[in-house]
Amino acid sequence: MTETKTETSAKKKGATRASRIDWALVERVLASEIVSRVYLWGRPGIGKTYCAIHAGGRGGAAYVCTLTQEMPSSELRGHWIPRGSELVWHDGPIVRAMREGALIVLNELLHGSDDALSFLHPVLERPETACLTLPTGETIRPAPGFRVIVTENRPPSELPSALRDRFDVTLEVTEPHPKALASLSPAMQEAARRSFTLEEDRSVSVRAWLVLDRLQHELGLENACLAVFGAQRGSQIFDALSLAATHGG
Repeated sequence: MTETKTETSAKKKGATRASRIDWALVERVLASEIVSRVYLWGRPGIGKTYCAIHAGGRGGAAYVCTLTQEMPSSELRGHWIPRGSELVWHDGPIVRAMREGALIVLNELLHGSDDALSFLHPVLERPETACLTLPTGETIRPAPGFRVIVTENRPPSELPSALRDRFDVTLEVTEPHPKALASLSPAMQEAARRSFTLEEDRSVSVRAWLVLDRLQHELGLENACLAVFGAQRGSQIFDALSLAATHGG
């Protein structure tokens, strides 16, 4: 069957919309009462964790953990601690968030140990079926409002399929958060925007621009560039910033 021009145009428009998720949409999704498991990914240092906490937290409590290969599941679940002659159970951040109906933000999920990732399987279940049985024998079920937002630099396709399937939505962002950019001086804002049009290994995170913007007032721009980015990369960035200033931006 031959497609009509209208159908072809609609498909093209749909593809364009799907490839351009902006921060306004991300914040609407994170604020939604319907969504409770989110995978938010994109380049490092563009404001993913900031957005997850401020938009996803809905003004309530938020716990943040960064996963590593060395982190055991006990750091997320909880563990016994000595108190006098007794051992007392101490909840980990995920169990606290489940009890309180709070937000838990998990950074760098793909860096997590096998032990930690296995622990997350029941946590990432739908609210109706999610539960954890602690070493104390107590079974925890999430209080209303409990949410999990994962922030990652890599796509969800790199996750084990059993984990990948547990997220309500997957959001890729390709530009720095506007509030992060707004905290930079005008010259740095423009430089940051331009850097995100470069290949990933050449782009500069918003975090680095923020440090540079503040440090230049103490060290001068050239020395600040060298301190933040190293000699070779710092010299290149200093030259680019100087050239932009000479040509009025």
